[in-house]
Amino acid sequence: MQVTPQSLSLKGGAQPEIFLGTVDAMIQELKTDPAKFWREALAKDGPIEIWEIKGERWLFNGNHRYQAAVQAGVDIPTSHIKVVDKTGVTIPTWRFDQMTWLSGLK
Repeated sequence: MQVTPQSLSLKGGAQPEIFLGTVDAMIQELKTDPAKFWREALAKDGPIEIWEIKGERWLFNGNHRYQAAVQAGVDIPTSHIKVVDKTGVTIPTWRFDQMTWLSGLK
């Protein structure tokens, strides 16, 4: 089963920067062989982890994969998404429109 990235209702993430080169490389892989991309990404980086804090959802792990899926118009396998209730936890977060896009690779 798969889900569109937008349906995850995320506000932003726990890191302030996104690297354009990393996202672009992931987009190319997603367009070439999405099943292989998701399989290898899960093995290498773990699931896309979403933290729910005070009723809002924030990306904790998987910012670049999420952005690549959005830009490529590709769904994310639900087995690759982990939602964790972090009520009461305070961490720095950035809305997507507050993130800084940097050139290069992460």
